[in-house]
Amino acid sequence: MTQFNFRFQKILDLKENEKGFAQIQMAEAMKQHEVGHQRNRIIQKKINEAEQFKNTKQQSGINISELRMLEDYIYQLQDESLSSKRELEHLQKKVSTSQGLLQKKAQEEKTWENLKEQKLTHFQEESKAAEQSFFDEMASTRFYRLTKANNLAEGT
Repeated sequence: MTQFNFRFQKILDLKENEKGFAQIQMAEAMKQHEVGHQRNRIIQKKINEAEQFKNTKQQSGINISELRMLEDYIYQLQDESLSSKRELEHLQKKVSTSQGLLQKKAQEEKTWENLKEQKLTHFQEESKAAEQSFFDEMASTRFYRLTKANNLAEGT
């Protein structure tokens, strides 16, 4: 009996590899997105701490140059926060793009896998039919031989 050989196995293997690569890209994009979130949280924490420090200093008395330095520092942190938020938006788009690519690659792989399953099922049906035909032929030959042997035995 012959073994099943899928003609497009190399394409299926390629699609599996592409899907694996897309999974790696998506994982990396999600990791970068999480790092961006952490960076943004740290900046927000620094802003809150600086605001609290400024308020505390204002209540206890602070000279104008220190106040300006604190205000400049807070402004710089707010600017950094804005930049971080833009980066987060970019990273979110990157995650979305990689998710879309992964879905596309998974669908392509599934299509080729389904084709392989169909071909395997067809191969198995053909093999079963060929085997049945072989057994039918053997039974028919055996019946013919037995009938001929019985006729010869009766004739003598």
